[in-house]
Amino acid sequence: MKRILTCIIAAMSTVALFAQITDDSTKLVYNANTTRIILESDLKNNIESERHPDTTLYELEKFTPLDQADFKYQDLGNVGTAMFPIFYPVADEIGRTSGLSAYDYYMVSPESFKYYNSKSPFMDLMVVFGGKGRSVVDYSFSRNVNENWNFGFDIYRITSDKQIGKSGQQDRNVVGTVIDLYTYYQHPEKPYEAMVHVANMGFNIEETGGIYVDDISNASSVDLFEYQDSDIQLSEARSFEDRFHFHLYHQYNWTKQLQFYHQLDIKNQESGYQDFRDGGGTYNTYTDYYDQFLLGVDSTYRQIKWSEVSNEAGVKGDLANLFYRLYLKRRDLNMDAIYEDPTDKFSEMFLGGYTRFNWRDKFNVEAQAELMQSGEYKLIGNLNSDLIFGSYKSLRLKPSVFSDRYFGNHQDWDNSFASAFTNEITGGIQLDLKWLTIRPKGRLLSRDKFIYYDENRTVRQSDEVAIMASIGGDFNLKLITNKEYNESIHLENEAYFTKVSGNGAQYMPVPEWFYNGRLFWRGFWFNNTMGVEVGVNLHAKSQYFAPAYAPEIQQFYLQDEFRIENFYTADIFWSMQVNNVRAFVRWTNFNQTGFTGYFITPYYPGQSRTLDFGVRWLFYD
Repeated sequence: MKRILTCIIAAMSTVALFAQITDDSTKLVYNANTTRIILESDLKNNIESERHPDTTLYELEKFTPLDQADFKYQDLGNVGTAMFPIFYPVADEIGRTSGLSAYDYYMVSPESFKYYNSKSPFMDLMVVFGGKGRSVVDYSFSRNVNENWNFGFDIYRITSDKQIGKSGQQDRNVVGTVIDLYTYYQHPEKPYEAMVHVANMGFNIEETGGIYVDDISNASSVDLFEYQDSDIQLSEARSFEDRFHFHLYHQYNWTKQLQFYHQLDIKNQESGYQDFRDGGGTYNTYTDYYDQFLLGVDSTYRQIKWSEVSNEAGVKGDLANLFYRLYLKRRDLNMDAIYEDPTDKFSEMFLGGYTRFNWRDKFNVEAQAELMQSGEYKLIGNLNSDLIFGSYKSLRLKPSVFSDRYFGNHQDWDNSFASAFTNEITGGIQLDLKWLTIRPKGRLLSRDKFIYYDENRTVRQSDEVAIMASIGGDFNLKLITNKEYNESIHLENEAYFTKVSGNGAQYMPVPEWFYNGRLFWRGFWFNNTMGVEVGVNLHAKSQYFAPAYAPEIQQFYLQDEFRIENFYTADIFWSMQVNNVRAFVRWTNFNQTGFTGYFITPYYPGQSRTLDFGVRWLFYD
């Protein structure tokens, strides 16, 4: 971390020496329209797009990862904690992975990484002072060294106090930081472009294990929702997650029809956990929390290191309305553990391709295929148009290394799991009537030979098929209240009904009903000088036996003792904008009263009622 900060300071000094502003007058000549955002997928797939920094107030108040994921994940009731997807999205990687994915959401990915052509110095600063000791800082800096070379960095930091079992001021639950450095370069004469970024993530977590209650089945709401005064199951448990990622993408455009590219990824992941029994605290549950002890009854320690080097090289080009891309990929992988080496170093080889057909900006069809040397595959097809959309995905993928072999103080397994099968069909229609937008859609997901963790926190492979069917969509209404000042009332709704069938359905718990809603008014105050949004955000889920979390193995596992009951949350917010400054105030979970609340993961209450404040400021010079 210190080395990266040193690099940032040195790089900023270098850029300051060489960068030039083309207009030194007091006139503001730079803005969001002169600051272009570039995604690697645009460059890699020859997509022409115009992206700029978001300057709107829309969803400014959504600052937590759970908010930004539209509650389609469950976490541990606090900002920066482990996360698990509720509706089982299709995996992207068909080869081996580490299997330690609870903090994947926080690590920046090459697909979502933002590069810039900023012309002028550009800064994006967001600071959130959340209630109950929660805070988020997100700072981005970018500027052009010259018209062909851009440099920048991002710093994202989360700090959050314990929301349950807090022992005093600044009794931290999570301290997490993600830092990245990046550069984007275009050769001034030759058709060569390159993108490079280096990202480092470090999270330190004080694990609580959730609330402790003597008899959970007969506990009253007073027992369950004491929040900071609650007894917790773990008092000395600590975990950490460190990641490093070096990413390079570069290409040479020989002709429009034939271009060459290469992509390099170097990844390191280190995950650890410790819990030393000391008998302290209001209640010591060390021997009760863990099911068994294989190494010792006084201490638990886990440390796993994962390393990956991936090289992808290919050709691509445009043939009239058809784009193609063909590639070869090699991954070199290794995992080490403190007590037992789960695997020797090994390699994987892939052959893949992607194609896209566009017709008059009316619709496009995409197809992607990837084949591994051992028979695993990925087939994806997408259709997008003004009226209909849909996709089909079929994958045969390797199990993770962690699920195949692990030995620790509380779990031990040695498996030879077969590759899993996944098929997904999604589709829908979209109707835009200016004042009414309707987007009904459906999803059909089938899974076979999939991996899960059972009630004993032991990894298993299902021998039965599970089929999940969802139907719902988006239904949004807009009512104009003043055309001159562009004032309007918006009602946005996202709802899904989901059923899981098949003999493997018991291994895929999901809520039947899921709802997100947003009612707000947008307009201007003070003679059209201040933009304003004021409204309420709603979220609701039906009852289900949500997976519980085992921090000692960093996995969510099945359970049938703690049912997450029906609940809804409502957040009132007010956002304002003056020039390049935006700010919000949010009353989170304002509908909570007395000793009531809700659980988002078994034994982990969701965020209690609190007041959050944040500001975001864009600088263009």
